[in-house]
Amino acid sequence: TRNFSLRMGSLVAALVLSTGILKRLKCSGPLMLLPHDAKRCDQKLLIRMKTECVPCSLNLETQCPAGYTKITNGTGIPDCRYYLEIKTHTLSFPGCRHACMKEFEQPECCQGHWGPDCMACPGGAASPCNGRGRCSEGIKGDGTCISNPSLHVVCNCVHGVCNSGITGDGRCTCLSGYQGLSCDQPIAECEALRCPANSRCTISDEDGRRLQCTCLPNYHRDGTQCEPINPCSKKVCDPNANCIYLGPNHHKCTCQEGYKGDGEVCLPIDPCQAIYGNCPAQSTICIYDGPGKSHCECKEHYTNFVPGKGCSMIDICETNNTCHKKAKCSMVAPGQITCTCQRGFVGNGFVCYGSIMERLQDLNTEVGGRWQGKLTSALSLMENVYEWPLSNLGPFTVLVPTNRGLKGTNIKDLLSNKLKAQYFVKLHIIAGQLDTSSLNNTNVIYTLTGKSGEISRGEKDNQLRIRIQGGRRKGKLLQGNIIASNGILHIFDKSMDNIEPTFESNKEETIMSVLQDNGKHSQFTSLIEKTGLGMDLQQENRPYTVFVPSNGALSNMKAEDMDYLLSAENNDVTFLLINLHSFQLEVASLISIEHIRSMAKQFLYFNRTSTGQVLVSGEEMEETDIVAKNGRIHTLAGVLIPPTIIPILPHRCDETRMLCSPVKLCFSIKTVSQHCTLLRNTNASIFFCIFQPFLKRRCIIEGPTFPKTGCARYCNITVKEPKCCRGFFGPNCSPCPGGFSKPCSGNGQCMDGLYGNGTCICAEAFQGSHCQFCSDPGKYGPQCDKKCLCIYGKCDNRIDSDGICLPGSCRSGYTGKLCDKPVVPCEPSLRLCHTHADCHNSHLININEDAECIQTGPGEYLCACQAGWTGDGRDCSAINNCLLPSVAGCHENATCIYVGPGQNDCKCKDGFRGNGIECTSINSCLEQNGKCHHLATCQFEPSHGWECVCPKGYEGDGRICYGNPEYATRHVQVLPSFLM
Repeated sequence: TRNFSLRMGSLVAALVLSTGILKRLKCSGPLMLLPHDAKRCDQKLLIRMKTECVPCSLNLETQCPAGYTKITNGTGIPDCRYYLEIKTHTLSFPGCRHACMKEFEQPECCQGHWGPDCMACPGGAASPCNGRGRCSEGIKGDGTCISNPSLHVVCNCVHGVCNSGITGDGRCTCLSGYQGLSCDQPIAECEALRCPANSRCTISDEDGRRLQCTCLPNYHRDGTQCEPINPCSKKVCDPNANCIYLGPNHHKCTCQEGYKGDGEVCLPIDPCQAIYGNCPAQSTICIYDGPGKSHCECKEHYTNFVPGKGCSMIDICETNNTCHKKAKCSMVAPGQITCTCQRGFVGNGFVCYGSIMERLQDLNTEVGGRWQGKLTSALSLMENVYEWPLSNLGPFTVLVPTNRGLKGTNIKDLLSNKLKAQYFVKLHIIAGQLDTSSLNNTNVIYTLTGKSGEISRGEKDNQLRIRIQGGRRKGKLLQGNIIASNGILHIFDKSMDNIEPTFESNKEETIMSVLQDNGKHSQFTSLIEKTGLGMDLQQENRPYTVFVPSNGALSNMKAEDMDYLLSAENNDVTFLLINLHSFQLEVASLISIEHIRSMAKQFLYFNRTSTGQVLVSGEEMEETDIVAKNGRIHTLAGVLIPPTIIPILPHRCDETRMLCSPVKLCFSIKTVSQHCTLLRNTNASIFFCIFQPFLKRRCIIEGPTFPKTGCARYCNITVKEPKCCRGFFGPNCSPCPGGFSKPCSGNGQCMDGLYGNGTCICAEAFQGSHCQFCSDPGKYGPQCDKKCLCIYGKCDNRIDSDGICLPGSCRSGYTGKLCDKPVVPCEPSLRLCHTHADCHNSHLININEDAECIQTGPGEYLCACQAGWTGDGRDCSAINNCLLPSVAGCHENATCIYVGPGQNDCKCKDGFRGNGIECTSINSCLEQNGKCHHLATCQFEPSHGWECVCPKGYEGDGRICYGNPEYATRHVQVLPSFLM
């Protein structure tokens, strides 16, 4: 408030009194300031933010930025992922963060005030610009008055002077010899007075009849002699202004140097208020030295002022670096540093944690530490057989036994067999990060071997204990929650029992041989053998990872489901190939990646339960890392089903019909005594039947050595009519949108069947590709009868939603799940954005797992379906290339095979060879030598390729040719005696 009272007094001095005369208030001392709330109308706002995502176990120590209050407890909100860069790639881990809140006052001036100090506008805050203009008010205004042209009145004096100005009334003072309101009426008698220069003829004020000479406006004296008025002699200007005489009663007031104004009121210029004294605002402060004078000084935490450039920030990283030794120190604001842990470490920068192996080494070597020299045995064991996974993969929870806990275990002997040593180490490792709170909330955990462990509490000390399945020893927790970058460590007083694996590894045999030696998985092994994949798994020059379901898992499947999975319709070995991966991957690697593509071109997804059990596309792992000569085997408690052939229930419901029609090859002979006869001659084999009224038709069939006879009224033809089961559509009988068991989400009719296109015709209250949305945009729920709770946004009107707003749909100025909370502008003091960046509040979530979010402009986004899917980004449907007009580029003599959304394969039809894009005809006549009848010829048919064709007068498929009945009738002359 330095000199504020003086500036305030000068501004409010220009007040218009009720008489309409401009008065100037001269202040002998500073004016009393207006009450704070009379000029400042600051807005109170709530600002919310979230801290950086870190490991949940580390988030207990996370603090909110200065001035913010933490509104979450414990480990915070587990709604984010953090990334750990290692030597070879980047790992993604689930993490936690805290929500923080701060009450912030946005500085604002009240109406009628301007500038950073909220000074009153000219004319006063109650009547800015005297009500005749608009004041540039607000905290960023400059107090300038912009006049209102609509209030201007133009004088209309013909031969006179107008009483103009802000206090004038527009009346005319007539020149000599004129009268009237506009001074447009001449007075004849005035000519006789011959008034002197600078005077005029007027009516006397005494009797109103006599004429006299009076001085003109801007002149004074008695009328016989008139001199110009000099306003400067009356000190009409501000004491800090110079008066310049411009003519009779005309002057100009000019504020002296260091002051500004119209001359009648001159305010001292404060360079710090106007242009900040040309001081760089980021690093300096402006000091007011008097009217028009100031100088720059360095702000706190800055030094070495350079005119025009400012001051240099004092680098605390060099003078007072408080970051961890494994962190990088950076200046983010004056006096503020940020500490960022180096690659491969996590923490807040003031504390950084390395990998599990680094933490073990630190704990074992920390001088004076609790575990100094007490973890040597465990460290040696892990360094020798599992160092790389524990340094580069994760996240893991490691149960570390002390040296005393490993007493009785010969480390040297154990290390002589690396596979057994690895198995023993993995009995002490759990997938994921389980802190002591997680361990206390469960009774079972699963180790990396697949073996489970039992959790109990001591009867006396209630201390947590773990015993491995099949073992006897119970390890007691001594210290928990030791944080590492890729997991968490717990120190135990005993190691787990060194039990044997259920499925033994054998590095000397191939995967197929190992599987054949294990009866528990014989069913899957048998399936592999039948398809020929067993030969691949016998090869030693190519590594594989195989996921093998147990016999029990396969036995639990319905027989028809298994038949369907192994049917030719299912594109041969897709079911088996989904279990194969063409690289060798151990369980530690599977934990660290989200998915892999199997040899069936299907994605397998990996995650884990809260107890550490590893899941492969939702199926539980039983035994892990069975090592073979050419790869690894992981056994499963369930069966992996390729997503593209779900549902596994048979989708084809073909109908078999018996068509009865008269035998076309028979003809009638009226002689009753005649029998069915076979005519043999040197040129043809002809079948015919002779009609007998009292008998059925008698058909004669050529046998290998002699004719066989039989009778039938009709020839029965078996016809298989292709049909899709209910809930399936198209030539491939694909499941209807929403699933075959509940087509169209149960809210419409699917255009199913072999010739259907899978379109959903929704009931009146529903819409969408599978009737998953409510027609009314304001309703939601299974029956679309619930009213949405969304206030200032677009309702999530899905049938399975909870009635909140669609993410990213809030109107400008609102946020929150219900779009009911005003948007809080980014606080200027939060230096979170770059110097050349603008801060925006944004809440953006992908609303469809098959869609991706695309930024279209500042703060603007849209959702677009991913490749292979079509729709509006909110409702995405898988593209079946085989249903497109181009049939996915397949050749006309090829069959299109649907593989996945936007993916397909092309397979040449029988009789053709090629890659499906190009198919050439196979000359089956040459490749199947001897298959054509001796009377048939080999011909090329465009739609069928090469085939055997019987000659004219004969019928058959080319491999058997028999005579036409009419042809036979014309050629029968003599019947052999043995047929009579």
